[in-house]
Amino acid sequence: MAVRAIVLVLAASFLLDCRRESILFSVEPRIEFVSITPKVVQEFGTLVILLRYRDGDGDLGGRTDGTPDLFLRDLRDSSLFPDGYDGVLRYNMPQFYEGPAQSIQGTIEITVPGVARLDGTRESETIAFEIFLQDRAGHESNRVYTDSVSILS
Repeated sequence: MAVRAIVLVLAASFLLDCRRESILFSVEPRIEFVSITPKVVQEFGTLVILLRYRDGDGDLGGRTDGTPDLFLRDLRDSSLFPDGYDGVLRYNMPQFYEGPAQSIQGTIEITVPGVARLDGTRESETIAFEIFLQDRAGHESNRVYTDSVSILS
């Protein structure tokens, strides 16, 4: 009987140790800018941004209320923004992981279609973005900045 109790205690402590070790990163998500392509895009073309992410408790994406959780802030001169455009592109990410809290990491590919110039009098202009995301618990990631891309008319 005592051996059985010791085995149960050891099994329970092993499970608790596994649980603790499953959280390797901070619960605040971290992102890293990898790339933006192409470096030169025709007006109304599409950009693709690649990020790396890490999240300690795996609660990225999948907000049930549809609230945006990935944000790209256009770093161009805001005085040129057309009416109705506040310079922020908002995305709803799919749920990355379902289950008990666990560290996750990987890549996120963001597609930005229909990139347009703000100043129609110029043949080209540059665009860059500030990017951050928010997990389901409301933790905001660090902010990263893309390289600049030229938009040609």
